[in-house]
Amino acid sequence: MKLEARFTSHDNRLFYIDGTECPVLNAPLLNAADCAPGTQVPAEGLLCLRLDWQQVGTGDSGYNEEFLAAFRDFLKELEEGGRYAFIVPDSAGQDFPSGEELTAGMKHCARRIKDCASVVGFAVPAAADAGFFMEQLREKHAHYVFFSRDGQLLSDGSVVKY
Repeated sequence: MKLEARFTSHDNRLFYIDGTECPVLNAPLLNAADCAPGTQVPAEGLLCLRLDWQQVGTGDSGYNEEFLAAFRDFLKELEEGGRYAFIVPDSAGQDFPSGEELTAGMKHCARRIKDCASVVGFAVPAAADAGFFMEQLREKHAHYVFFSRDGQLLSDGSVVKY
């Protein structure tokens, strides 16, 4: 299932497809682990969802499909309310063999939430190879916009600063 793009980016800023800017800086931060159907969220604006890598699970121990199903239901509720969010993968202080495993986990998450139009995109994790991460997620999610705080990634202008 391919979703139509609802957002675009340039000059490190996010825009609705009609050209209206969508403010990103100071987006309310919620922990994805706390986001289940019925979770109260701020009344308006773009949301930033911090997704702990271990919450998704790993290929070795299996993915946390129960969490991913509840997370999808939460994102569908956002969609029904006309709300949007971007996902910030977090692997700080956690052990994993490589950025490839982090990328694989986020790619798996993206597959589980593929029909959620509320998802604008993902932040590029510092622990992953940026080009590989974006390539892997764009394979099936060409509409995703990518976010970062890394000056090197922001240099081309298409990555949104958050």
